[in-house]
Amino acid sequence: MEQRVYGAIDLKSFYASVECVERGLDPLDACLVVADRSRTDRTICLAVSPALKAWGIPGRPRLFEVIRQVEEMNALRRASLRGRSFTGRSYLASRLDRDKSLEVAYITAMPHMQRYMEKSAQVLQIYLQFMAPEDIHVYSVDEVLLDLTPYLKSGGWTPHGLVREMIRQVLRETGITATAGIGTNLYLCKVAMDIVAKHMEPDPDGVRIAALTERTYRQLLWDHCPMTDFWRIGPGITRKLQQYGMYTMGAVARMSLEDPDLLYHLFGVNAELLIDHAWGWEPCTLQDIRTYEPRSSSLGSGQVLQQPCTAEKARLLVWEMADLLALDLTKKHRVTDQLVMTLGYDRCNLEDPERRRSYRGKVTADHYGRPVPVHAHGSRNLPGGYTASGQVIRQETLALFDRIADPHLLIRKISLNAEHVRNPESLPVLRGETDLFVREPGPVYVRGREDQLQETILSIQSRYGKNVLLRGSNLLQGAMTRERNGQVGGHRA
Repeated sequence: MEQRVYGAIDLKSFYASVECVERGLDPLDACLVVADRSRTDRTICLAVSPALKAWGIPGRPRLFEVIRQVEEMNALRRASLRGRSFTGRSYLASRLDRDKSLEVAYITAMPHMQRYMEKSAQVLQIYLQFMAPEDIHVYSVDEVLLDLTPYLKSGGWTPHGLVREMIRQVLRETGITATAGIGTNLYLCKVAMDIVAKHMEPDPDGVRIAALTERTYRQLLWDHCPMTDFWRIGPGITRKLQQYGMYTMGAVARMSLEDPDLLYHLFGVNAELLIDHAWGWEPCTLQDIRTYEPRSSSLGSGQVLQQPCTAEKARLLVWEMADLLALDLTKKHRVTDQLVMTLGYDRCNLEDPERRRSYRGKVTADHYGRPVPVHAHGSRNLPGGYTASGQVIRQETLALFDRIADPHLLIRKISLNAEHVRNPESLPVLRGETDLFVREPGPVYVRGREDQLQETILSIQSRYGKNVLLRGSNLLQGAMTRERNGQVGGHRA
């Protein structure tokens, strides 16, 4: 069997690079963060330019963390001046390196999600100049996985040469550079990019390309820490492994030989994937990805509120989310028979003495270790079968909210999902009102006049804009649909 070779390309600090290029700046030289400053300094930065990362600022900090670290850098630079004042300020790393009397400055760029999506599509078209669509898997807005195998013989390329030329073409046409990995399977190319390449010295264009085989993976990365650097290894898995003395992938590989039952006890069927990755194995191919069909799927959305709100105000927000969810189901030609909701309570509920005294529920810790009330979570099956009816989904969403929400607590996060999402063509259809006492066996799809109404709403919004047609409740104080219609992924379009 022919040995396949895969590649992974990750555009470097993509959002920040796009903003730098739009301003005529070198993404490798300019100090820039992408963040919506209007959301307070606690907002998450969507991207940090390589120049700021080189000074120790992480890739997804809170804005206040950037402010604090830049202040600390300037304090050190000021101390080196021995009583003299700064002669100026600059957001260019090259000038700051040459002139220590300059104060470090940086640009805070407002997110432009639509612009990033358009730039991502442009980059994909560049990749398609080198490869067929079936040999490219779009992993995210700034990352792709590639099957390089067919082009090594037919095009006379080496894996490194082909990937390097693709990156250089992107750089020539967009001004954005990238990091890449090459491997004998999809896992190895991803890890080569995520871990090995990002610790290499770049070439003059800022490009880093690393390669791994199963053998070099074990030589280079079996002792690598932290384990969260590896693909699909999060903090939860890491903590559980560490409880049993496994701090590296090499330790996991050894455990798979000594006591594999322990790994299956800890992680169930997912232990098989963990063991494969510990040894550098990955049987999945791009062909497998293209033909994969999930057994079940869901559709939904969530939002983190800029300020905590009362249950009364949150009730309006979940009503709006339910309305948008119904339209989204109709747009994607899908139906659901179950709703799932999660409400995240704000930490201020436990900081306010009066609220703290009245709260009798469970307490957990947030990402920063601060105490917060345990979130509320619940599900509700839709009566009558599968549907995309806005009326049904809105009504059942409010009933679910009223059941799980604590009316005395302030809410910060809301998520609403439609579960068991299916194509209605795969279900028997009931038109009009259903008889509750006469039901066909198995799931059915209830189609009514509202389905046609929602299709009409989508048609009008597609032609004239989402905010051209709104419900009266969308105009109430505290409603968010008008604002969310102008966003992509929760950020300004």
